[in-house]
Parts: sequence; structure tokens; C-alpha cells
Amino acid sequence: MTRDEKYRQLVEVRQHAIFPPGLQNPSQIEEGRFDCAQLGPWSLWQGNLEAELLVIGQDWGDENYFRLNEGRDTDDNITNQNLHRLLTNIGLDPGPPSSPTEQPLFFTNAVLGIKSGGMSADLKHDWLRHSSLNFTGPLIEIIHPRLIVTLGISAYKALRFIFPYLPYEPMNNLLKYPPFHLSGSGVLFPMAHCGGLGLANRNMEEQLKDWKKIVPYLHSAKPK
Repeated sequence: MTRDEKYRQLVEVRQHAIFPPGLQNPSQIEEGRFDCAQLGPWSLWQGNLEAELLVIGQDWGDENYFRLNEGRDTDDNITNQNLHRLLTNIGLDPGPPSSPTEQPLFFTNAVLGIKSGGMSADLKHDWLRHSSLNFTGPLIEIIHPRLIVTLGISAYKALRFIFPYLPYEPMNNLLKYPPFHLSGSGVLFPMAHCGGLGLANRNMEEQLKDWKKIVPYLHSAKPK
């Protein structure tokens, strides 16, 4: 089975999945008319299955945001704008969500169901566990990214379901570690979230410096 076939199969699993209480499958909302043929709507922006860098965010907004924007992302979303700046600063310009450029990038989220209750509503433990084991783990096996970036502590916690040997530390401590070499799954860089709440804890200038740590690893790994 090819990489594309494996990915399409994983998307179909997601489209038919029953998510934990408190989440809706994008295929359920408005009878699925805003769903897409991707693992999640964020992958519409960057979804290169040969990606060198996999970016794992926390989750994709909430149900109101999903309905209002018909399952698509907006260029003026603060997280998207700041992620664009961070990536461009290390030589990977993804373009805006409305007009993506071709880059060795794949974007996904730690929680692939759509929550209610506001964009910043807390993410539950079982939500992270469900998406990690059912979708993020298989996605990593399909892509085999050289590099992985997690945005915020929730996305990092989600990866611990797949790689339980990762240390359990607050984000400020994780940023002091060297990158983590995952068993057969690339190099992990835990990063602060670049949305509004994340910037309140770690400003953009600090985050730009954090992301510079990735540069020596870009294009330096052995071919797949």
C-alpha cells in the first residue's frame, strides 16, 4: 500500500470515528458538508505527506468557528499568523491558509474532534489520548517526519501517549532541554503555543529564538 493510500485510509477512519463525549467529528457537523478529505481541517493549509517537519497544534477552534468559517481556517487567526512568522523565520514560508505554498510541512492537531464552549476551552485527557493513539501515531508512521514540533503543553502531553518515555515537565522546563530523539520517529522540539495565551507566557521574540534551534536540523537528516 502506498503512502497516499495509507493516508486516505486513515482519513476514512477519522471520518467514521466516534469521538469521546464533548467532541464532534467534523463529518457530523452540518451533515458533513464542511468536512474535508484530510485528517483535520488544519491539514488543508499544509498537508505534504513527504513532510520534513510535522507541526502538531492543540485543536482546531470550536464548533462555532467551524460553522462560521465552513470548516476552513482564516488568515487573520492569531495562531496562524504567528506560526507563519515563526516558520518563515527559519526559511519555511507556508503562505496564508487561503493561499498555501508548497513546503515540506504537514500540520495536524493533537485533538481532531471539534469541541464546543469557546476557542480556548480546556482539552480533556481522554480527548488527547483518543486522537493520539488513533490518528497522530498512525500519521507519524505514514509520514516518518524528520522533525516534529508540538505547539503548547497539551500537544506535547498528547505525544507522551505515543512516546511514554518523554519527560513530564512544565513547558518552561521543556524549552531548556535539547531536542528529543524519538525512537525511529525523528527529532522532537516542544515549543510554546504561538496563540494569544501562549504569547502571554512566552513572547514572540523568545519564541523566534526557540525556533532557531530547529535550523541546524533542517535538511540535515539522512534520507528516508
